[in-house]
Amino acid sequence: MKHAVLCALSLTIAPVCAQETIASPDPIPVAELESRYRLPQSKFIDLLGTRIHYVDVGSGPVLVLTHGSSSSLRTFAPMIERLSRRYRVIAWDEPNMGLSGAPPRVLYDRPLYPVLVLEALLDTLKVERANLAGVSSGGAISFYYAARNPARVERLILSNTPTGRADGKGMALSAALAMEIAASTPATGRKSKIFRPRSYWRAYFDFYTGEPGRADDRLVDEYYDMNRRPAAPDRLAIVAALDDPALTADALAKVTAPVLLVWGARDPVLPVESAAVLRDALVHAQVSTLILPDVGHYPPLEVPGRFADILDSFLFDVTPYRPVAPDPAKR
Repeated sequence: MKHAVLCALSLTIAPVCAQETIASPDPIPVAELESRYRLPQSKFIDLLGTRIHYVDVGSGPVLVLTHGSSSSLRTFAPMIERLSRRYRVIAWDEPNMGLSGAPPRVLYDRPLYPVLVLEALLDTLKVERANLAGVSSGGAISFYYAARNPARVERLILSNTPTGRADGKGMALSAALAMEIAASTPATGRKSKIFRPRSYWRAYFDFYTGEPGRADDRLVDEYYDMNRRPAAPDRLAIVAALDDPALTADALAKVTAPVLLVWGARDPVLPVESAAVLRDALVHAQVSTLILPDVGHYPPLEVPGRFADILDSFLFDVTPYRPVAPDPAKR
C-alpha cells in the first residue's frame, strides 16, 4: 500500500494525528496465501511475464469481473456460482494483488499494464466478445479496455468507479479509522510498504461500507492477510492514468457499448454526484444509472446477491438498445 491509506480506488489520506506507532505485522508469502484463499475453480497462467490467478466457469455469454485496488477476485466469489448458471464467468486477480504475481519491470514500465494483462488473458482464453463489470479502479480497467477494444465489448457495468484520483479531500474520516492510520503510518519519508494491522481493516470496512455489519470477521481477516503479501514494486498504473484528465476523458468518450452504473449512495469518497460525472463523460454510450441507497463503496462485497441480480437483469432482460428503423419491404 502507498503512504497512509490505499483503498479500492487507491485513495491516499494523510495521517491526522501523531500517536505511538504500533508494530507492523509480518508479511505472508504468496504461496501461503494461495493455500488459504484459492477457490476450487482457481487457475493460474503466465501472461506477459506475470503469474495470473483467475477463474473461468460456466458457459454462455462471457462476463468478465474485475476487482479494485487492495482487493482480489474473491470480491465476486459469493456470486460466481449463481452467475455461471447463465454466463461464462471470468474473474481475475490483477498483477501484484490477490494471488497473482508482481509484474516484471518490462511490464511495470508500460502504461496501463493491467489493461494489457486483461487483453492477454482474454486473447489466451479465446474470448472474442465479452460483457465487463468492474468495481472502483476495476471499473477504470474495464472502461479503458472498452475504449481500446470497442468491437469486443457487448455491455459494461461500472460500480463506484472514479474518473480521476480519489484523494479524499473534504472527506471526514471516522475517529476509529483516523486513529488507525495515525498509529500505523511510519514517519514521513519512509518508502517501504506499510503492513496495516487487523484493527485497521476493521475500522476501514466500518467506514467504507453502507452498513458495517456486512463486513464480517472473515472478510476483515481476508483483507488483513491479502494486504500482507511481500512488498514488490507497483506504481498503480490505473491511478496514474486517472491522474491524466485528457487521457481519461478520451477513453470514456471511446466507450460505445451500453453502460450500467451501479452506485452505493453511502460511498464516503465517491458520492452519488460522482456517478453523474462518470455518466456525463460517457458521451457516446447509452448509460443507465442504478443507485443503491443503503450501500457504500463496495456493492459486490456488501450485497452480493443483489449485485448479481442487477448484473443478470441488465445483461439478460433490460439492456438498452439503439432502435432500428423497420424495413419497409417487410411491412
